[in-house]
Parts: sequence; structure tokens; C-alpha cells
Amino acid sequence: MDNRQKRHVTTNEVRKTASSGRQPSSSTRSAAAQAARKRRLAAEKRRKETRLLRILTVIVCLILVAIIAVVVVSCAHHKKNNDDANNTTVQPTSEEVTEPARSTVELVAVGDVLMHTPLLNYADNEDGTYDFNSIFAVMKDDISRADIAVCNQETPVDPTQDADGGIYFIFNTPTEIVDAEINAGFDVATQASNHTYDMGSDGVINTVNYWKTRSDKIKMIGANSSQEERDTIMVYEKNGIKIAMLNYTYGLNGFEMPYDMQYLVTLIDDENYDLIVSDIQKAKSMADFVIVFPHWGTEDLVGDITDFQEYWGEVFTKAGADLIIGTHPHVCEKIEWITADNGNKALCYYSIGNYASNQQETPEVLGGMAKVRIVKEDGKTFIDESATGVVPVVTHNVPAGGFTQNVVCYKLQDYSVELAEEHDIYVNGRDNFSYERLNELANEIFGSWIIQY
Repeated sequence: MDNRQKRHVTTNEVRKTASSGRQPSSSTRSAAAQAARKRRLAAEKRRKETRLLRILTVIVCLILVAIIAVVVVSCAHHKKNNDDANNTTVQPTSEEVTEPARSTVELVAVGDVLMHTPLLNYADNEDGTYDFNSIFAVMKDDISRADIAVCNQETPVDPTQDADGGIYFIFNTPTEIVDAEINAGFDVATQASNHTYDMGSDGVINTVNYWKTRSDKIKMIGANSSQEERDTIMVYEKNGIKIAMLNYTYGLNGFEMPYDMQYLVTLIDDENYDLIVSDIQKAKSMADFVIVFPHWGTEDLVGDITDFQEYWGEVFTKAGADLIIGTHPHVCEKIEWITADNGNKALCYYSIGNYASNQQETPEVLGGMAKVRIVKEDGKTFIDESATGVVPVVTHNVPAGGFTQNVVCYKLQDYSVELAEEHDIYVNGRDNFSYERLNELANEIFGSWIIQY
């Protein structure tokens, strides 16, 4: 057997041949070759599988190492952020910075609502009811669009007594005037005036009780039925601003309240000095802004003010009032800032005149609607003078036959020569009444405080 043949014979076959004494046949050699080939292929397959397994193992290990590295780095970064947060103040980005909170209240206030007999006659439905809505019809939108609208209800509204239009200077107005004020959009009515006591102590209490029946629609200040009510300060909150409101009168036309019922209405006098100052200081502690509505001054004193008004204006301001809106003179008076000796400041409308009445002199039919923008910003509350002033108004009286007057109120900016020539004063040729004179008078009294609305 040559060497090549020997390479294709297995050890066992050699042993078998040797033991048998015979040489392997060609078929035996072929089977051995196939078996050897199979073994080589199997071995090669095992080597490939081993290499692949090794490669996969390496890849898995690399992935695990990468994951572990990412986790370690992430934990370290998180710890650093926590440490930074604990040790430093994080400044917000420019996108996170917001403007300081700012709230505003647009407040308007009109003067005396004084229902003389000719106005009662016009409103009388002759069935025991009254309708005063026409008085406010033209300016209803202007009143209702304000955040807070205030009027001075000059006279009592005692539903238990007959209506009285003041022929003998005693008044009692039908309760329908309250309905008309609500329908017009008023939110607050001041009731302290020289006529508050016209129906006596019972009349004050009956008036207060009627207002309570409408308190879900309108608030009344200035008249009280108990000491507790008198000592309770009304705070009106609107748009996040708390506004305290106080209302006092200089007197009661000579009437005197019972000794044990001084709470019915608070008089502006020396005896009540400490009480009024205490009221304002208390209001200041309760609210962001304080308004005092004084019924004061001298009737028909046009433009100018009295020593009484000047003195008490400073008292109110020093105590903490931010705004003063006066009524009673039935004519308009100047507007100015008051600075008290302690540095406190208040804007003062000494008198905004009449809103609705049957008074028949030109200065008595020119009124003013105070318009004030109150701002709360960065914890401070103040008046924005750029949006504050007065809107002159006209009490337009048209004779309706007999002792009857149709009264409608207009803004002077909406008034006209034609309307002025319908006015009762013009028709009767009194007081040189004219559209031009109304404007001249408004400019003379209010000057640069006049604004459009």
C-alpha cells in the first residue's frame, strides 16, 4: 500500500486488517473517506458556531458596558443638578419671566337723584305704581359698562309712607326709583344726606329695610337700622381689588336723631371726629382703596368750596382716604388733589352736582360724572390719573304739561343746540340758558379734568 492510500485508512481499520490478516477493500476505503469528510465538516461547523458565539458575546458585553456607562453618567449628572438646586437659586429663563399682576377697576359716580314733584307726576302710572326708567335711559350703557357705578339717592324711599316731591322741602320717593337705578346699572347708592331723616327715625329704618330686599342687585351705604350696621364698613370687591366705601352728611335740615339712635346716619361734625377717623383707618386696614362720599358744602355755591369742605377734606385724607366724591351743593365744584401733612394724598371731587332734579338754573342742570381708574399693581393700589377725570352731564328738563317734567340725563358731549332749545329753562326764557353756556361753565369749573366717555 502506498503512502497516499495509507492516509485514507483509519487506525481502527488498520487494526482490523492487521488482526484479520487481510488488506481493506475499495468500498471500505470509500466509506472511511466519507466518514472523515463528515467529521471535518462537523468540526468546521463547530468552529464557525464557536466564532459566532464569541462575536455575539463580545457584542453583548459591549452593549452592557455602554448601558452601564450611560446610567453612571446620568446618575452623576442628576446628582449634580440636585446639588446645584440645593446650593444655588435657579434663575428663570426669559420665557418664564412674567409681568407683575395688574388689576383695574373703572368706577363712575353721579350726583344727586332728587325726585321733585314734577318728576313724580311724570313717572306716575296712575295705578299706584311709578316708572322712573326714562331718566336713565340715554346714559344706561355708559353707567352699566363701568365696573362699579355709584349714585347719590338724595331722599328716603320709605314704602310705608306716601310719595312726597318736596313741595314743603320734605321728600319721600317711591321705591321704584331703586328699581330704575338697578336697571340703569348702578351698583352702589349713597343714602346719607340732609334729607335722610325727612320721614323720621321710622322712615330711615323702613328705607334701610327696603334696600335690604334689593341687596342682591345694589348696595346702599350711609343709612343704618342698628349700631352693628353703622359699625360695619362696606367693602366692595371687584377684579381683585377691595374698595371700602363710607358715606356721611353734614346735617339733617335741623332734625335731630333720638339720643339712643345716633347710628341712623353719621353726621360730619366735631363730636364725630374720632369716630370718622377711626372708620377710615379701619377701612384702610380692610381694603386696598378707600372712598369717602361726603354730603357737604353750600347749596348753589358754584365752583368754589367752603372752609368746612377744605378742613374735612384734609381730615379724610390724613386718616387714609384715597378718593373723595362730594354731593349736596346741587352745582359742580372744583376737582383737586389733597395732600395731608402726613403725606397722604387723595383725589377730591368737592361736588359733582345734580344728576336728576327739577331745579331750574343753568348751574343746577350741569352735573358731573366722576370717572376714576383704580389700579392695583405690585401690591400697591393707586389712581391712574391718565384715565381719570369728569364727564360733564346735563339734566334735560322738558315741560310735559301742567306741573309735570320729563327729565332725561345726557352726557354734555352728546348734547346739542337743538336739545338745549327744548329745555324748560330755554323755553321759558330764563337764565340765558344755551348749549354754549353749558360748555363754558363746564370748562370754567372742571378745566383739564374734563374727559370723554
